[in-house]
Amino acid sequence: MSLNTIMHIATSGLFTSQKGIRTVTQNVSNVNTPGYVRLQHNQYIREIGGTGQGVETGLVTRAADRFLAAAALAASSSAGNAGGRSSYLENVQAAFGDPTSSGSIFASLNRTLKAFETGVLNPGSTSARRGAISELQNFLSRVSTISQTVDAARVDADQRVSDQVQRVNKLLEDIAAANSEISRAIAVGDATGIQQRQADMIQELSTYVDVKVIQRPEGTSEIRTSSGLLLAGHDAAKLSFTPSGTGSNIFDRIKIQYGSDPTLREFEPDLQSGSLRGLLDVRDRDLGKIAHSLGELAGGFTDALNAVHNQNATLPPLSSAKGADTGLMSTDALGFTGKTTIAVVNADGLLVSKVEIDFDTGAITVNGVPSGSTGTTIGSFVTALNAALGSNGTATFINGRLQLEAAPPVPATSKPNGFVFDEPETGGSKRGNRAFAHFFGLNDLVQSGNPVNYVTGLRATDAHGFVAGSVIKMQLVSPNGGLTTQKSITIPPGNIGDVMAALNDPNTGLGLYGSFVLDNQGAMKWVPSPGQSELRLELTEDVGPRGTTSLSFGALFGISSKSRELRAQSIAVNPAIVADPNKLGFARPDVTNVLVGGLAVGLADSRGAQALFDTSKTKLSFLETPNGEPRFMTLADFTSSVGGDIGRVASQAKSDKETADSFKDEADARRANVEGVNLDEELVKLTTFQQAYSAAARMIKAVDEMYDTLLQAV
Repeated sequence: MSLNTIMHIATSGLFTSQKGIRTVTQNVSNVNTPGYVRLQHNQYIREIGGTGQGVETGLVTRAADRFLAAAALAASSSAGNAGGRSSYLENVQAAFGDPTSSGSIFASLNRTLKAFETGVLNPGSTSARRGAISELQNFLSRVSTISQTVDAARVDADQRVSDQVQRVNKLLEDIAAANSEISRAIAVGDATGIQQRQADMIQELSTYVDVKVIQRPEGTSEIRTSSGLLLAGHDAAKLSFTPSGTGSNIFDRIKIQYGSDPTLREFEPDLQSGSLRGLLDVRDRDLGKIAHSLGELAGGFTDALNAVHNQNATLPPLSSAKGADTGLMSTDALGFTGKTTIAVVNADGLLVSKVEIDFDTGAITVNGVPSGSTGTTIGSFVTALNAALGSNGTATFINGRLQLEAAPPVPATSKPNGFVFDEPETGGSKRGNRAFAHFFGLNDLVQSGNPVNYVTGLRATDAHGFVAGSVIKMQLVSPNGGLTTQKSITIPPGNIGDVMAALNDPNTGLGLYGSFVLDNQGAMKWVPSPGQSELRLELTEDVGPRGTTSLSFGALFGISSKSRELRAQSIAVNPAIVADPNKLGFARPDVTNVLVGGLAVGLADSRGAQALFDTSKTKLSFLETPNGEPRFMTLADFTSSVGGDIGRVASQAKSDKETADSFKDEADARRANVEGVNLDEELVKLTTFQQAYSAAARMIKAVDEMYDTLLQAV
């Protein structure tokens, strides 16, 4: 073996040891870097013509374990998913309060009902009325606050979706760019630094989106969702999302496009885990269900109290009874059955006049004397009622509201007369599921900016009252957020039946997936076809208002989930009652067998207060889902059910988060044990490389001495 050969062998050992020392140094310096994968120094025998000629240094590689990396990414996605839900649900649960606490919504409801019970014992007490009004205000305010908390949480989750979508887009761009850098770096030498940086980006991406990594032979990575949707390779996909903001009727869905293709495609069905999935689920499912339940609670309680209070009476009586917006037009069919009585009484509760109405026969009598006929429409009835009131008052129907005004007292200094409304024990009036005064809201205790009862009494033959040619937009969304169908339906001229035919058209409407049904009480409901019950109906663009009223199609029939939810935020005690507690009705009128001049309302009567308290015992109709079947429960039971559901979901979300975090910690620990830096091992390697370096250096020195000896000999 020549001295030159020995020199080449020793030099290769020197350089190889140097590179090994450099690799160990890199590992040791990153021993505390989270997610760092240790580098592996690779070397092999240099062979020329079958003879060993020293050592060669191979590419430095990362000690990555694909199985453990995939497990860690999956665990990271699961933790992100659970974490995205848990914090929101905990905050909403806290808003309800501890059921055992005096500050909870449950305790507030109990105090309200007890305040009505106090009114039973003290019907003439102004103090008892003030107490009942105060407790009712507190309860309604609590419901409204919780609803606003839920709404704010949904908006915040929606905004976080937007923020995370932007971050995901940046990560995908950088991952794709890193692939190009890796290809170039491998061509000229070491790509481990870029690969580590790319791995860190993929790890962060996995907290937002469930991903799987496919390693290409050339060292680059292809990123897909668990379902196989390509996110990044040589090019990057781009997600599209617009936050909806406060008060929006509908939330946007995440779309995706890839490379130069401008087509936006659905992304949410391919999103199975990660914080984005958690945020979408908590926004649409968890918080959406809570918002709906709060709307049902507010609507059911309000409607039950108003049903009672519209039959209650006060002294002095109502001089002005202005109803709520019913969404009706004067041309609509009257639609009432049974009997009702509108009585005019003086400030002492003595009967001045009574107008008895028999909707079945159409007869109107005043103080037992026939006065005329109701007619067949709302307009004809109001005209007949106005005539029947005569000099005692007026009746008008404007913009969907019925209003009764008592005539001014004569002389002007005397106490004014007012109205009370009486229903017979059997055969009382009904339109849909509400009595006459209740339907029009003539003596509501609780007022709302949105309808609380969607039983309209309308018929398919009634004119629809919306602008023909206007467009209503609806869509059906699957549980995973995928858009099943989206329709723009033109309102035809004609009646409500014509509108429903357009909605149910199998081609231009939603007829392939279900049908809209108007029952005999005028309630409209979406009935999904078999196998389609999981689809969520969303009204994305409404039409209206109907005629001269203020109600849109979605608000009138409760088709808009947003209008149902907003019931919880728009309820308040009637301002006139707040201003004058004596207008809180604790009495019940009795005019059936009373002649003019007789006592129709007694100040000591507590039957109205008892009826208000009894709403706590009455089973009311609540919908668990917007298109579900009604459940009949007492108010307290439904409130407890809502609170229990929230507690259970929040507890499960917390448990899921703890479990997911535990799995993530375990996966990260196992990965670190295999891929991480072990100082003892690295120091052993460092010692070995140092010794090899010293040996190679000594060999070079020996060759140098041998050269000197030969030169001297020559």
